[in-house]
Amino acid sequence: MRLPVPLTIISALSLCCGLLCQRANAQTEPAKKTPDATVSGKVTIKGKPMSGVVVGLRLSEPSQFDSPFKATSDQDGKYRITNVPSGRYQVAAVAPAFVISDVNKSWGQSLVIGEGDNVEGIDFDLVKGGVITGEVVDADGHPIVEESINLLSADSPRSGASYHLASTDDRGVYRIFGIRSGRYKVSVGEESNGIYSRGGRGRRSLPITFHPDTADPAKAAVIEVGEGTEVTKIDITLGHTPEGFAVSGRVVDGETSKPVSDVPISLTKITIIDANGTSGYGGGTDVRSNVDGAFRLEKLPAGKYSISIQPPPESDLRAEPVAFDVIDQEVTGLLIKTATGASLSGIVTLEGTRDRKNLGAPAPSWLSVHLRNDGLRFTSSQSAQIKPDGSFRIGGLLAGNVSFSVGSWGPTGNAKAITISRVERDGVVQPNGIQVQSGEHISGIRIVAAYSSGSIRGVVKVENGALPPSGHLVISLSKVGDSNETMGGGTAVDARGHFLIEGLAAGTYEMTVSAFVPEWRQRPRTSKQLVAVTDGAATDVMLTIDLTPPPIR
Repeated sequence: MRLPVPLTIISALSLCCGLLCQRANAQTEPAKKTPDATVSGKVTIKGKPMSGVVVGLRLSEPSQFDSPFKATSDQDGKYRITNVPSGRYQVAAVAPAFVISDVNKSWGQSLVIGEGDNVEGIDFDLVKGGVITGEVVDADGHPIVEESINLLSADSPRSGASYHLASTDDRGVYRIFGIRSGRYKVSVGEESNGIYSRGGRGRRSLPITFHPDTADPAKAAVIEVGEGTEVTKIDITLGHTPEGFAVSGRVVDGETSKPVSDVPISLTKITIIDANGTSGYGGGTDVRSNVDGAFRLEKLPAGKYSISIQPPPESDLRAEPVAFDVIDQEVTGLLIKTATGASLSGIVTLEGTRDRKNLGAPAPSWLSVHLRNDGLRFTSSQSAQIKPDGSFRIGGLLAGNVSFSVGSWGPTGNAKAITISRVERDGVVQPNGIQVQSGEHISGIRIVAAYSSGSIRGVVKVENGALPPSGHLVISLSKVGDSNETMGGGTAVDARGHFLIEGLAAGTYEMTVSAFVPEWRQRPRTSKQLVAVTDGAATDVMLTIDLTPPPIR
């Protein structure tokens, strides 16, 4: 990826020539050591103090799962966490069988802490969670033992939020507790495309089955769970596992129709979520096309699929996926047509190598290509490994405008990131990315990267209105004059209006603060400013966003 925080992720906006921006009133100062911070608040149950509840702080990084800083509420419900270093955190109260009453804080609160801060009033009110119990048996009535039970929200199925919250015991019985009030679907087993499974326990995973006895999520029974209530007899009966059907076809060159051999076949299982959309997952199989370009997959369960090829990143081959349905018989005659995609090759060099050695930071190990095709109105990303000598090659690309990002498998530190200083093609700087034509092979690319330790910390002030509890603020960045600087998603502003963005290269950035509120039926309100960042220093800013409703047209 964790304790996920539902965030609206927004893309970094490119700077338009005619855009009127105001330069932020910013102050830059070198980083200096100051005392660690404290975080305090109160834990209650419907307003009454609750003792013995652990409140923990977790760094807001995908690789961080533990809460290294924590405290337990006393008899008055009060807690105080001390010796907290500066950084971005997620803070939550953890009490088994209870849930946080505010649905907007169900996964905790984001919190930006500065050095020496004394953060007060981070309170949590809890309510008793609901319980679901049941039994899982096979078609002959035998208990299904040690299988994970999944809980899926029936109110927001498109979020794909499925949680493994319990396992069956030796009787096939399960019990899930600490469930937030709502509507749910319960299932056992894993979705599988028939070629591989996600079980990982040395045995084939069970096909997914929803309560009471269906593999179709649209036909699953919906369970209503209330605060502190227990719903019983949510039993699941597995059907006899079908043998499945074979699927076969050929891989051929799209221009010559000649067979393409020894190409790995990829398969995607498609699931219909609702009337408005589908989801899919899949990956490579152990099947390859033979000398005649033929392939054959065995024992695919009934369902919707798409099939394609999965060549290595260095290969120039590409192919559009071919959709098909498995119903009640073998599928034959599938034809995968390959084409020659564009390719990029070059070298990644790292500036400031001496500083990197002092930091003990690893060299860049992967490269991502971000391709934008305005004509087809899509964006895509593709990654490749950077070799020890810094060289790279990535193929099978469509036509479009390409920008890059680089990174390392090793940790770089909370305040340091690998950023791209410039991209060159045959010695010429490419500030607006590289335009790639269909089937073009481009070499002589030089990507100059550096470890960056600049940061922006600040506060967002809301004027002419208040942000509803369901709303949140997000900061996005784009580096002025450099489309190769891909900043990814957005940075959340915490409940106090504070934010922190680290690992920035020196330069001028356009900052955009956006207000997102689900109940608003219009585009998010935004405000923009320019900020100058210095490497190795923190830049303090104050941003303002105006929530005045737009005029009615």
